[in-house]
Amino acid sequence: MTPRALKRLCTLENLASAENLLAASQRAMKGKRYRPDVQAWAMREEAEVLAMRDELLSGAWQPGPYHFFEIRDPKRRTIAAAPFRDRVLHHALCAVMSPLLERSFIPRSYSCQNGKGTHAARECCRVLTNKYRYVLRCDVSKFFHQIDHTILMDQLTARIRCPAVLEIISHIITSHHTTTEAPAPLFPGDDMMEAAARLRGVPIGNLTSQLWGNSYLDPLDHAVTEGQAHGAYLRYTDDFLIFADDKARLWELHAIVITQLEKLRLKLALPKSRLMDCAEGVPFCGFHFHPGLRPRILGATKRRFEARRYRLFQQGVRGAELTASVFFWYQFSREGNTTGLRRAYTQWPLDPRLKRRRSHTPGAAGCLVQQQRSRQSALLQPQSQHARQSQQQQRVSGGHGDAVSVAPRRPASKVCQMHGGEVPAEPEPRGHLTCAPAPRGSCPLRGKDAAGGVAGRFPQGTEGRPADGFREGGRP
Repeated sequence: MTPRALKRLCTLENLASAENLLAASQRAMKGKRYRPDVQAWAMREEAEVLAMRDELLSGAWQPGPYHFFEIRDPKRRTIAAAPFRDRVLHHALCAVMSPLLERSFIPRSYSCQNGKGTHAARECCRVLTNKYRYVLRCDVSKFFHQIDHTILMDQLTARIRCPAVLEIISHIITSHHTTTEAPAPLFPGDDMMEAAARLRGVPIGNLTSQLWGNSYLDPLDHAVTEGQAHGAYLRYTDDFLIFADDKARLWELHAIVITQLEKLRLKLALPKSRLMDCAEGVPFCGFHFHPGLRPRILGATKRRFEARRYRLFQQGVRGAELTASVFFWYQFSREGNTTGLRRAYTQWPLDPRLKRRRSHTPGAAGCLVQQQRSRQSALLQPQSQHARQSQQQQRVSGGHGDAVSVAPRRPASKVCQMHGGEVPAEPEPRGHLTCAPAPRGSCPLRGKDAAGGVAGRFPQGTEGRPADGFREGGRP
C-alpha cells in the first residue's frame, strides 16, 4: 500500500471499530486467561468493548493508573503495568499504527515486528561475524527512561494525520514519565533547570512503548545505512552492532552515532559500548558469536535460568508445571551449541549450588563417579582381604546340567595338564577355552578327542565333568 493509503487507515473510525477492538481483546488475553483481571474482562467482554468504543468516539477515554513492580533480569528494572482495559487499547492502536510506522524501518531492524524477532537478529549477527573482522558494539544508556516526549510526539505527528488518534497517543505518552529511575542527561547548550523540566520516559510494560522505541531510533538507522552507505549494521531495540574490516572506519561511525543520539537526547552506555575484535566473541541477544563456530549462551543467561528454575521449585511448582515454565528457555537454547548443556540440565539437581555434584544425580556422570570411588576403595583394602576373595570357589553349570566346581583364580600363565600347552594371560570371551598352540587334532579344544569333547566346550570326562586343568573362560 502507498503511504497515503496507510495514513487513511490510521484513523479514529478504524481504531474504535468493534472488529478491531474484539481482535485486540483476543490478542491481549492470549496466554493470560487464568489471571483474575483477565477473567473478569472475559465475563463482560462485549459490554466492555462497546463502552470503550463509545469513549473513544466521544473523546472521553483516559488511561488508568499503572501498577509498578521491580524485576532483576539481570539488573533492576521498574515495570509499569497498565490495567488490562488499557492494554486492549494498546493492541488496537498498534494494529492500525504498525503498518504506517514499520514501512520506514530498515530491513535490519528486528524488534517488535511480525516475521522478525530475536531469532532473525541472531542469524544476521552470525552471518556478519563470519564476514567481518571488527565490530562496534553500542548500547543506549537507560533507553526507555530517556525517550523525550516532545521529540517522540514530533516524530509521530509527522507520520499520523488523524488528530483524534494523536490525542489518544498523547494521553498514553503523558500518563507516565521518569522521576528517579535515571537522572536528566545534559547536552551542549542545555540549561540544568530546563533539562530537568523536560518530560521523558515511556513505560517498559506497554506494547506501544516497544513500537515507539523502535521508531524513535529509526533516524539513527537511516543515518548509518543511507547517510554513510554502511550496510553492515543491525539493531534490536537499543542494542546495535556495526561491522567493518577497518578500525578507522568504525571510529568515524562511532562519532556519527554519538552526534545522532545527541539529537534524540540519548547517550551511549560507555562500559558496554566499545570496539572489539570479532574473534573475542560478539555478545548479542543472549549469545556469544565467534567466527566459524555455533553461538554459545552467555554465562549470565545460564545463571539466570538456573536461579529461576530453583526459585520455581522452592515455590512448590512440580512436574509438568515446572517443565512448561522453563520450556521457553529450552527452545531458546537450541539455537546455539548447547546439546551438552541441555543434557546436563536434565541430570543436575534443581539447586544451582549443587549443580556440579553429579554423583548425587542419576545419569552417566553420576555412575562414572561412583565407579571411580569404588575402585579407590578397593585399592585401599588390605592385601589379606584380596587374597581371601581370590580363594573363594565359584559354582557353574556343566555340560549335562551337573553342578561343577571351577578352579579359583590362578596366575596369568598356566600349563595345560593334558597337552603341556601354556594358557594365555588375557581373559577369553565367556564360554570359550583355549590353551597354547598344539598340534591340530591333539587338543580337544580344536577338534573332537577320543572322549568325545567338542571344540569350544569342556573336554568331557567319563563322568561328564571337565578335565583337570581346564575351566570356563571369562574374567579371571
